[in-house]
Amino acid sequence: MKVMKLYGIGSVVVTGTNRGIGLELVKYFSAQDKDTKVIACSRRLSPELESVVKSNDNVSHVELEVTSIDSVQKAFHSVSNIVGDHGVNLLINNAAVKPSNDVGTFICPEKDLDNSFHINVTGTHTVTRIFYPLIKMAAAANPNLPLCCARGAILNVSSTLSSIAIAENSYTVAYRVSKAALNMLTKCTANDVIQDNVLCVAIHPGWVKTDMGGGQAPLSTNESVMDIAGMVENCSVDHNGLLIAKDMKIIPY
Repeated sequence: MKVMKLYGIGSVVVTGTNRGIGLELVKYFSAQDKDTKVIACSRRLSPELESVVKSNDNVSHVELEVTSIDSVQKAFHSVSNIVGDHGVNLLINNAAVKPSNDVGTFICPEKDLDNSFHINVTGTHTVTRIFYPLIKMAAAANPNLPLCCARGAILNVSSTLSSIAIAENSYTVAYRVSKAALNMLTKCTANDVIQDNVLCVAIHPGWVKTDMGGGQAPLSTNESVMDIAGMVENCSVDHNGLLIAKDMKIIPY
């Protein structure tokens, strides 16, 4: 199923967009369909993101700090004014932190675990909880569409490093523990939102050359976003609550 080609996506909200994968996602969605409203959310407006916003009439920037309930609520009202009663079709929770490259559970400081959970788990939950009325609204406004990213969906950017089933080392403990928790949050959210014809799916973007992924990573941000685009195109009710990767491969939790 190619939802962007078959149905189009009315609106997309992406968090963590001032650089890296988030910035590339904004570029991708803005270029696919000029009728798609792309809302780029970040703590600040980087020069790169500002350039994208200025050169695309369908892109808006909304200031959002995922760790601040007040900031998320203000962002919700700003996004509501942009999308109106059409709601938000797709929310991509991309904002995240990987505080260190520690190797070893006993090397990981408590502050790294606290910060990782605060941003990667609690921050994602806050954004999803506050923005959910707009996603539910979009799903209800498109009753003739199948359950897909063109109707109403939440994609949480996770990682294969989150998988307990395939963990073979203790590299970057704080990050992967928080992403494992994000997977459970995704599953719990999926169990709740399916009654409103909304999907919630965790996605693995690959190992990407970003500030977080490092220069040794094999994928460019463009390559990663093309893989994510494939997931957006093909997500269905069969993937609800799962962790998926390129070519819709299911990663065990």
